[in-house]
Amino acid sequence: MLLTGKNHQKWLTTYSPYVHNLFTDEEKSKEELSKRFWTYVKHRKSPAISTVGPFKSGNQLVTDPEEKANILNNQFVSVFSKPSSTIDYSESTRQSCMPDIQIAKRGVWKQLNHLKPNKAAGPDGISPRVYKELASVMSGPLTSLFQLSLGKGIVSSDWKKAMVCPILKKSEKYDPANYRPISLTSVACKVLEHIITSHLMNYAEDNSLLHPNQHGFRKNKSCEKQLIELISDLTTNLDDCTQMEACILDFSKAFDKVSHQKLLSKLAKYGISHQLVSWIDSFLSDRVQTVVVDGRESSEASVSSGVPQGSIVGPALFLYYINDLPDTITSTVRLFADDTIIYNTAENHEILQADLRRLKV
Repeated sequence: MLLTGKNHQKWLTTYSPYVHNLFTDEEKSKEELSKRFWTYVKHRKSPAISTVGPFKSGNQLVTDPEEKANILNNQFVSVFSKPSSTIDYSESTRQSCMPDIQIAKRGVWKQLNHLKPNKAAGPDGISPRVYKELASVMSGPLTSLFQLSLGKGIVSSDWKKAMVCPILKKSEKYDPANYRPISLTSVACKVLEHIITSHLMNYAEDNSLLHPNQHGFRKNKSCEKQLIELISDLTTNLDDCTQMEACILDFSKAFDKVSHQKLLSKLAKYGISHQLVSWIDSFLSDRVQTVVVDGRESSEASVSSGVPQGSIVGPALFLYYINDLPDTITSTVRLFADDTIIYNTAENHEILQADLRRLKV
């Protein structure tokens, strides 16, 4: 049925008891109404078509949602790196040190108001809409809770649970290795992560900690700007009739393989406050995840490494973790998070090869 003009209005009137809660006073624009209407229609379509699998197991295809969820969870866990020995991060080697974070009620209120109400809830089932609508009431208690969590360096176990949504990266749906894990975590914890991420990035920028050729997840830096600078280097060498050698790298499962112990040590060396390093230690420790496929959950699995993809603070932590990569090589390096290109003039062919060996280690 084509819903236009009077028919569209009639449909909204007839089914208003069902869709009334989908709309708010702030979402009355025609485009938003249209978007939400078709979202509603999509969710009402039956039968639903799974976007995951089926997976190949020997000569058989696995189609059961719970079995697929467990296969994916085993795949995601298999790429984790083994925990390294405990590293003492209590002493910073930098003179400048990031001050302890003080949570302001107005800042929490602002973050709650910026939440997108249509985003998915975390494992606790509390929708972002609840936090947004009750921002004036909840900002006070959440401020006290956040400050207590930071002060004690303790993250609630409920905040360390993740529901993982598998996202297909490549065309072969039958191979579990072709899926990327995106974590859905507690909305309340994400609000605190927003505040912490802001302090981490402001501290890094104010103290020029991050490598100038790192363009990932940073203000006033972009993939386009990185490309312009790279092309400038290339054309300069072409004008000088100088041969260049380059190697484009994509680190496999880079976010999942981050060593928690090494990350904490690097944060301390960059002068991050002991208060915050302790909180991040708790945030990354004893994490668990389940994979959700077609409404069915896998069994719970422990997370031994990595920064959660889908978390707010994860990208900032990864930038600190990979920041010393250029220090180990002599070639020019340009980074966009974990996407890396290293290049050098061809006067000495061994330079680039030696750099690749060091990166492999």
